[in-house]
Amino acid sequence: MELSLARPALRVHSADGDLHLQAERLRAVGPLVPVELPGGLPAWVVTSDRLGRSILTDRRFVKDVETWHAWQRGEVPPDWPLRTVVHTPRSMITVDGAEHRRLRGPLARALTPVRVAGLKDAVAAIVARRLDGLAEAARTAPDGTVDFRTAYAFPIPMDVLGILLDLPEDWHGTLRTLFEDFFSEAATPERTYAAVLGIGSLMADLIALRRAEPGDDLVSALLAAAVDEPYTQEELIGTLQVLVAAGHETTVHVLVNGLRALLAHPEQRRLLAERPDLWPNAVEELLRWDGPVATFFARYATEDARIGAADVRRGDPVLVNYLAMGRDPNRYGPDAAAFDVTREPRGGHTSFGHGPHMCLGAPLARLEARLALPALLTRFPAIHLAVPDQALGRFPSLMLNGRTTVPVRLTATPAQA
Repeated sequence: MELSLARPALRVHSADGDLHLQAERLRAVGPLVPVELPGGLPAWVVTSDRLGRSILTDRRFVKDVETWHAWQRGEVPPDWPLRTVVHTPRSMITVDGAEHRRLRGPLARALTPVRVAGLKDAVAAIVARRLDGLAEAARTAPDGTVDFRTAYAFPIPMDVLGILLDLPEDWHGTLRTLFEDFFSEAATPERTYAAVLGIGSLMADLIALRRAEPGDDLVSALLAAAVDEPYTQEELIGTLQVLVAAGHETTVHVLVNGLRALLAHPEQRRLLAERPDLWPNAVEELLRWDGPVATFFARYATEDARIGAADVRRGDPVLVNYLAMGRDPNRYGPDAAAFDVTREPRGGHTSFGHGPHMCLGAPLARLEARLALPALLTRFPAIHLAVPDQALGRFPSLMLNGRTTVPVRLTATPAQA
């Protein structure tokens, strides 16, 4: 059957419920699926790992939103819930080719493997402090219930970013609210616009602080690395916005989804307790099986392309569904939907992207997960959800695969003991 954006196969929305079920429905249609997005806007969605990797390295598909025909024709309404996701300040995630290399290069030279490795002891200390805080919050709660996301999954990556960027501590809560409003499709247009302005203002303040008083932080290193070919102010703000969003929001979901996966698979937890050497591999499986990014926006076709049974036209938007790709049986075998911490797929996974735009912060996210999750389960081996997993509120976003609250208890109930 010929596929066309004029005949969407499915309508996708953040309110669909389980984004993995949405991914399964999309994958059942084929490797490239015409869909209708919120607001009635058509788009292609990639569900195949092989095709996704191909699209992410194909120069015919670019990041510039001005290539999108609907954007050019003014068909994207000002209050479209995904507008701020596709139209962000100029940064390395909005450009390709030489401009992408120019904007990515200074950050790559500043966020080095040596800098990330040097954070190990600091991250371990943050984890230990947050475990104490989690225990205290549970101790003082009337029924021993504490929100894992608020007390542990959120503050760890924010504390790490605080060290990395030398962020004032009183900014942490503000940044949390601003970025959740930015990514949430349930936020009103006014709140989303206010979030954009608020994030931009804080990033501008941070840049001014580091220019006035350079230090041993990533912002100062970024400014120093870009001396020969300076960023514009918009590019600096955009780069820091990407850094905070990718370095914090996605890591929160990695920790939340990691705990949920391990609680749902006690046999895997027992295996990790017996073989702690498997933890690095387990983190990769967590990322593959239930990654933090559901659907990434977007690439735009610069020319007509025939892909399988689909005619992709110049100006068409192409979205990459990382959840569908992560459980693609053609890539990971017939047991792709199973969670197995011993799995070692050749070529890894694509939860951090693929190709030139692959996430620069992946080593830092891995470091945080490899320290935070084992320490949590060692300290609180009886930790369990206080409500059924299916009752956890879903983050209202097509892009992010997360939960709004994760109530847990740290000690066994009489029935579990």
